[in-house]
Amino acid sequence: MRQRGSHRTATFSAIKAAGIRLIYQHGYEAMTLRMLARDVGLESGCLYYHIKDKQDCLFRLLKEIIEGNLAMLDQGLRGVDDPEAQMRALISFFITHQWEKKEEAFIISSEVRSLTPENYQVISALSGAFRDRVEEIVRKGVAAGKFRVKNVTVAAIAICDILGGPARWYYPKELLALNEIMEMITEMIFQLLGASR
Repeated sequence: MRQRGSHRTATFSAIKAAGIRLIYQHGYEAMTLRMLARDVGLESGCLYYHIKDKQDCLFRLLKEIIEGNLAMLDQGLRGVDDPEAQMRALISFFITHQWEKKEEAFIISSEVRSLTPENYQVISALSGAFRDRVEEIVRKGVAAGKFRVKNVTVAAIAICDILGGPARWYYPKELLALNEIMEMITEMIFQLLGASR
């Protein structure tokens, strides 16, 4: 027997998948709720049972994607104590995710600007949680004598910029293979950290 609310959850999952695909293909401004409803197989009016408006759709998509990514990253870091190993796990997560979920990664990097100021604050705080994790790893590495940086916060910001870059310019199979881009970015970050090879 289907639990109460399960149909609503399944419908929003379909809306989320269609929203990600349409925003990636057309951009947030060009995507319409009529397009979204048609893609999901709903009447336009029925869409409002699941989302308030187009802005609410974008906000919820970004929020769910980022929260899910944070949970996956934390799972991947669990039980890893060495800061160098933690940094490698973090790099692997980011690059692999952008390889496997190009549409989600692109939307996170490109459509945050389309949020209202209030929604932007929420998403910005969630995104800041990634930088906090990077900064914590760098700080541990410096304390252990494995990383040598003058400013931990600036190093963490630079690492986040490096990791976020491929979402904007990388298209799988058109430039480098996954292991090649992983090796290149890992080397860049470890050089930035002053870590010995």
